[in-house]
Amino acid sequence: MMGFNALWVPGTDHASIATEAKVVALLKEKGIEIYFEKENIYTFDNKGEVLITIMSSLAQEESRSISENVTWGHRKRFSDGKVSLGYSSFLGYKKGPNKDQPLVIVEEQAAIVRRIYIMYMDGITPFTIAKTFTEEGIPTPGSKSKWGPSVVESILTNEKYKGSALLQKKFTVDFLQHKMKDNNGEVPQYYIEHSHDAIISPEDWNLVQLEMARRKSLGRRYSGNSVFGARLICEDCGGF
Repeated sequence: MMGFNALWVPGTDHASIATEAKVVALLKEKGIEIYFEKENIYTFDNKGEVLITIMSSLAQEESRSISENVTWGHRKRFSDGKVSLGYSSFLGYKKGPNKDQPLVIVEEQAAIVRRIYIMYMDGITPFTIAKTFTEEGIPTPGSKSKWGPSVVESILTNEKYKGSALLQKKFTVDFLQHKMKDNNGEVPQYYIEHSHDAIISPEDWNLVQLEMARRKSLGRRYSGNSVFGARLICEDCGGF
């Protein structure tokens, strides 16, 4: 701790004190006192410790109230059918001009999305699709140079590409640490059909989901090296 036995804090607020409460405790264990100038609090003073505890509790309650208001606002928009997403890292769409047109297709990117679906239905695996796009220098939705199979799979399973939207796929578990969790029925979800223009027809999107389920049900590694890969099964040994 550089040999210091005191730290001076020129000014802070309730939220900052709540955030720093753990740090204060750690520094106290090291014999380092903190002085909060705005509140005139010394952490080695018993009265100061009580004040910090009270102010931290007030700040925590304030954070909880703000979090609940923000959550209510999000869920109200979801129930109203308003679609929102991270436009900067979503391939094929950009933010629309108004609430009646929330998403607008970016044709140059949409062509990549369509190609992914066509390649997959031609028997190619997500791994090979990712490898091909990386070699061709096509940037990922997050503007990275290297594609991964999980990125391809997320595009193949995202219902927004067929013009629908499943809202509130995740939710915040802890308002203090802002931890997110997949929504498995803990909070309401909203499914909006025809919410925006589709890049992939609903029929083709559904076929891809069926093919994904078929490959998964094979119980062994799928091969996309040939049009007959993982399709012809021996009656005797059960092998491909």
